[in-house]
Amino acid sequence: MIELSQRQAREALVRWHNLDGADGFRGLDGARAVMDRLGTIQFDPLNVAGRNAELVLQARVRGFKPEHLRRLLYEERFLVDGFDKEMCIYTAKDFPAFAPIRARRSEDGRRWMEGRGQGEGFLMLDEVLDIIRQRGPSSLSDIPIGESKDFGWGPRRPSGAAIEYLFAAGKLCVCDKAGVQRLFDLTERVLPQECLEAVERSPEDFEDWYVKRRLGCVGLLWNRRGGAWQGYVVGDDQARKAALSRLSERGEIVPCRVEGQKAPFYALPEVIDGISGDNRRPSCRFIAPLDNLMWDRAMIEALFGFRYRWEVYTQVSKREYGYYVLPVLYGSRFVARFEPEPVGKAGCLRVKGWWWEDGVGASRAMLTAVEAALARFARFLDVENDPENMAIISKAAEARP
Repeated sequence: MIELSQRQAREALVRWHNLDGADGFRGLDGARAVMDRLGTIQFDPLNVAGRNAELVLQARVRGFKPEHLRRLLYEERFLVDGFDKEMCIYTAKDFPAFAPIRARRSEDGRRWMEGRGQGEGFLMLDEVLDIIRQRGPSSLSDIPIGESKDFGWGPRRPSGAAIEYLFAAGKLCVCDKAGVQRLFDLTERVLPQECLEAVERSPEDFEDWYVKRRLGCVGLLWNRRGGAWQGYVVGDDQARKAALSRLSERGEIVPCRVEGQKAPFYALPEVIDGISGDNRRPSCRFIAPLDNLMWDRAMIEALFGFRYRWEVYTQVSKREYGYYVLPVLYGSRFVARFEPEPVGKAGCLRVKGWWWEDGVGASRAMLTAVEAALARFARFLDVENDPENMAIISKAAEARP
């Protein structure tokens, strides 16, 4: 059992995610390296100042641009859209190993569809596959068969429900996107052959693989139910506990005790090896709302003292901060949070609101790092950085009681 201080736990997480920039990841190759390390990032279609998956990568990769992610997904096929924690983007090499997850999701999807009056979609699975086989890449609206009915997130025709089922089952794959509109094609025509070859694992071996993989998505996790352990298999407390025990016995993961925390923690050996205790100059990063680091917000609050809630779906009158608020990381501390104006409307990077954390002294070095982070973020968005941003941030520091 490894003993970690709170500070070491924080620094281990920052280092694993390259949020200190020490790995020097840059551009397309840097994005590829991050995805190799984390395996999965969460997808969300909202685009205020970049979509979630893009925001995850920009925080870790210098010079990252949204087109890099698109290239890795829809040109190189290094990545694939699929269900992991929720709707995610993950490395295509893992696609065969995800077969048990797709099987579980298909079973649940069928029951869910039948419960919503979309059972008709199962009568046209072969028909939809034949249409796509002949037609090629198709969106949901390209195959409008049947009467539109409510499907949870809005109305959908049975043919659309059939496509969603075939996607969940792995028969169809997202081959491209126009904005957030997905184009589907037969999986064997999208992914290279080496990404389609079956992986034979016993149920226990799969549980071990999946629990270890999910641990690597964050790096260091406690064994408590939360967002980071969301989903099939890993969300089962008994199965997860058994897998963590087996992996620990084999030395594939490291059990940890973190100062001040009762719950046991686990980490990949590489994460523990990365704890150096050096005094690298702190840098500033803007963190995505659904960033891997933020998956277990209760754990982040326990380790960093930073309470974060994503208020996108909170009524305006009940919001504490704003609609789309990004945490601000400085070194291994969350020092602030800010809400950007929607870039599409503002035409530039403009700070709508900035809130410093209690007890944070906005030193000259910190403000310099924040200014550099804003410039970098504007380059990522390919827009100008509003010259008034630093005045807003400095004023927020002065206005604190």
